[in-house]
Amino acid sequence: MISVIIVSLNTKDDFLQTVRSIISQTKKIEIIVIDGNSTDGTKEVINKYSNFFDKIIIEKDEGIYFAMNKGIKYASKDWIYFLNSGDIFFNDKIIENITNILRQYKDFDVVVGNSLVKRKNYYFKSPRSNITNYTVSSCFSHQSTFTKRYLLNLYPFDTQYKFASDFNFFIKLFKLKKKFIYIDQLVSINKDGGISDINKTKVFSEFKKI
Repeated sequence: MISVIIVSLNTKDDFLQTVRSIISQTKKIEIIVIDGNSTDGTKEVINKYSNFFDKIIIEKDEGIYFAMNKGIKYASKDWIYFLNSGDIFFNDKIIENITNILRQYKDFDVVVGNSLVKRKNYYFKSPRSNITNYTVSSCFSHQSTFTKRYLLNLYPFDTQYKFASDFNFFIKLFKLKKKFIYIDQLVSINKDGGISDINKTKVFSEFKKI
């Protein structure tokens, strides 16, 4: 039911942590790896675990959303989930639990759970709220969302946005009256200090434009 897409670029140790989290799941899923031609040893890790991956693309690209769009093209399951290199599933039964939830909510287009953020030695819950007509900034992390594949094929990430294209995508779905369901399920533990965390001014500039 689920395709998981991992996008990586020179994140050897983080990538390894993410892969181990995925392959330890009690229910197996389609795994697609998109690497931007890493030079730090990530490619060697990819080759080591290649038997677990359904598709591997290693080539230079123009940024994270270009890579995510590339992954979408190779996905074959009904639902797509993105797990950033360095992020992990909350526990090893998440996919099993989510599969049951997706069957229950098969008429919905986006299923939104919860995420934790790890900062040094402590964790905090990532903010989450419903998208409304008054939403002006991201209200959940994409690592907490499962989205119907056909929607990502119809409306790929707009690559004019370098930091907030996922927010633009979800706003677009909301305007198109696609169906969101918000569930009380911790899905992932996200690593603090990602590209959006260290470019907050640019992120908010894109929020404003969107």
